[in-house]
Formats: sequence, C-alpha cells, structure tokens
Amino acid sequence: MTTVATRGGVPPSSRGLEHEPHVGHQAGKSMLIVLIDRRPLTRQCISRWLQEGSADLRVVSVGSPADLLDTSRSLSAPNIIIFSIGAASVRDPDILGKTTLLRRHMSRIPLVLLCDRDDVEEIVDAFEHGVRGYIPTNLEPSEAAAALQCVAAGGTFVPASAVIKLVQDRQSGPGTPIEHDTSALRRLTPRESEVLARLRQGKPNKIIAHELQITENTVKVFVRRILMKLDASNRTEVACQRGPELSSSSQAILRLTDEPRAVG
Repeated sequence: MTTVATRGGVPPSSRGLEHEPHVGHQAGKSMLIVLIDRRPLTRQCISRWLQEGSADLRVVSVGSPADLLDTSRSLSAPNIIIFSIGAASVRDPDILGKTTLLRRHMSRIPLVLLCDRDDVEEIVDAFEHGVRGYIPTNLEPSEAAAALQCVAAGGTFVPASAVIKLVQDRQSGPGTPIEHDTSALRRLTPRESEVLARLRQGKPNKIIAHELQITENTVKVFVRRILMKLDASNRTEVACQRGPELSSSSQAILRLTDEPRAVG
C-alpha cells in the first residue's frame, strides 16, 4: 500500500511506500532519494528533513530493502539509496545481508549508509561491501546534505572526522609523538592557521567558511596555500603529515579520501 504524505500530517504506516511532497518540482529536474529505515518515526523525520532541504527533491521511504525491491518496478531509477541502520554494526549479519541484497539487485544506484557509529573499522567494512558514502549521525545537517550531494555527483564520501580521530588516537597512544615541521607552520598567516586548525578537525570548506565568515572560494584559496607551504598533496596529508605508520584499515580510509570529492 502506498501512503502519500503532506506537510499538514502523515498517515501512520509501518510498511510500504511513503511519498513526501515535492513542491516546485519541474519535470526532468528533480532528484529521487530512497530512504530505508525500519523505524517509522525516524524514517518520517529523516524524510521530512530531506524534503524540506530542496523543492526539487523527491523522497520515497520504505521500511526494508525487501519493501524497496517489491515496489521498484513502479519507481523511476533513484539517484541515491540511503540505508539508515541506527546503532547497528555494519558487520551485523542482518545488516550485511541487506546491504548485499541491495548491491546485488540495484548495483548501479549509489548506496549511502546512515549510522550512529563512526569507527574506522565500520567505515572500511562498509566500503568493502560496495557502499559509496558513510554518514555518521553526529554530522551537522549541512554536512550530511553536502555528503549526499557529493555521492549524487558521482563522488565517494568518507567522514574526515574519522581520519582525524584516527590520527589523534595515535598521537595519544604509546610511542614517538608526531613531529610537526614548525618552520613550515611559522610561514602560515594567522588566517591560514585558523583554516588549518579546522582542516585538522575534519571540517568541510562550507563549515570553515561559515565559522570564519568568509566565502567558500576564499577557503579553497587558503587550503591551496596551506598545501603548498606544508608540501602536502591533499588535505588528508595535512592532517596526518609526519605521522607514524598507519594500520591497514587506516590506509584503506586514506586511499578513499584521496579520491575526488571524498572527504567531507
């Protein structure tokens, strides 16, 4: 049974499709997102948040991958599938089975996991099973929206905070502490140092621009200057520069972050 939701109220439904309104939709220009979440209230809240972010966005929500496959013939091809798994682990047999099911039957559609966990191992496992984006629920809404845009544009989204957390954990652990090239850091202007501090916190350009009250293009200019002065090839290297050898899981994350549009 298909349920049509309006902004004034949403009829309760625990199974089947729930279509959010797409105000201002123009034929051929809207984006279709499928949201999978077994929890009706959470599913509806996320659907409403997604829909309110864009007038040209259509959201279809279902309770399970099986529900999606049952009704996929009546849908046009989605741009993205969001699989919201809450506090469950990517390694949980039920989650793994459902992820594999989606990849087997809808392999051409980018799959994004929305999860309460942000462990590096969880992220690596997700990408090994064909996920194109991993969004922890501790991200700001604007960052999560940017992550979805990244994946929709053909990119891969890895939360940069996971990489930064990894480096910080290694800094606080036993062994030789990470050395910094202090002479290179002294060449940075005060504004560049402010940008660098936020890069190492895993913040995307949009958030940095908002916090420093500058434009996003100006942030990009600062980032390029920082990369040149620190002799780094990308922003991930800035965060991990001169650090100790990383584990295989960490190396997998860093390879992902070097891909185009990878780090949020």
